[in-house]
Amino acid sequence: MTNRTDHELLTQAADGNGDAYGVFFRRHVRAITSYAVRRCNNSEEVADLVAETFMTALGAAGRYRPEMPTALPWLFGIARRVLYRQRRKAAGLVRLRVKAGNVYPRFHGSEEDAITASIDASRQAPALEAALERLPKGEREVLELVAYDGLSPSEAAMVLDLTPNAARLRLSRARKRMRMWLEESQTVTQTAGAHRAS
Repeated sequence: MTNRTDHELLTQAADGNGDAYGVFFRRHVRAITSYAVRRCNNSEEVADLVAETFMTALGAAGRYRPEMPTALPWLFGIARRVLYRQRRKAAGLVRLRVKAGNVYPRFHGSEEDAITASIDASRQAPALEAALERLPKGEREVLELVAYDGLSPSEAAMVLDLTPNAARLRLSRARKRMRMWLEESQTVTQTAGAHRAS
């Protein structure tokens, strides 16, 4: 039955119910994969981040305490910490091996192509990336969690260990800065194009 809550599924998984964890995994793997695609350099790094996130979540399932109807903010928090550890170890070059039932999660065929296409597409927006890079880290994290990962400001606050008001304030500031910088970039591009045409 798939209408069980995340809390029920994690409680059952902590008691050794692999089927319950399978339902939990299928419910959230797309969101965690999307999170990883925007932050990793290739499909293998994406697969490593997704696998490590869910393995860590399985190990912590018995300690999960529901603060919201969904465990997704909790999972994003785990993914964020896993990504940080991966980057610290070897600047995104370390491949983590997950040994669970002799299964090594890797993407194949069309999945890998889709991930590679998503990574390439994200690199074709230099103005947006440049503006994101200019944001203070705290504002950028809130904006990415809300705009890219689909969390509410309150859920993003949980991931980042902030109050909901602090998250909303950071989000508002980030959006204002992004609008301003993107308008400036568009003006510069239009001006350069006009000079080349004349």
